[in-house]
Amino acid sequence: MNATHILFAIGTCLGLGACASATSAPKDTDTGPRPRIVRDDTQIVIDTGGVPPDKEAEIRLLLEERDSSARRCYQDVLNEKHTREFKGTVKVIITIDTAGHGQPRVAGGTLGNQEVADCLLGVLRDFEYPKLDRGGDVQYEYKFEPQY
Repeated sequence: MNATHILFAIGTCLGLGACASATSAPKDTDTGPRPRIVRDDTQIVIDTGGVPPDKEAEIRLLLEERDSSARRCYQDVLNEKHTREFKGTVKVIITIDTAGHGQPRVAGGTLGNQEVADCLLGVLRDFEYPKLDRGGDVQYEYKFEPQY
């Protein structure tokens, strides 16, 4: 670049406000050490979601304490059937929101009785679950068998 080009470039830069690129030397001659970026991975927390263990324990305790109301669903149908063969399990998954409201659903089991399942879901829906920071699912299994 000769003096005329530099003056023209400076004049153009002053008018446009972008002087650095017109008057600076090419960057490809820079052979100095490049900075190395190091991340501190010890600060990364992986959020796997779900109900925290302390709240899950609290929910399981609630379900165990209120087991008698769930058993009433089974007992009513058992009284109609009058058979010791009427037994099995009902697995439920309860989705709990941040306000502590539960939305249960049947997720399997061996009992296979819709009347007991519907009653059980109604009972579980009425429970007051602990409030959570974020919603999550809890799985629970009821085992039903005659007591006589």
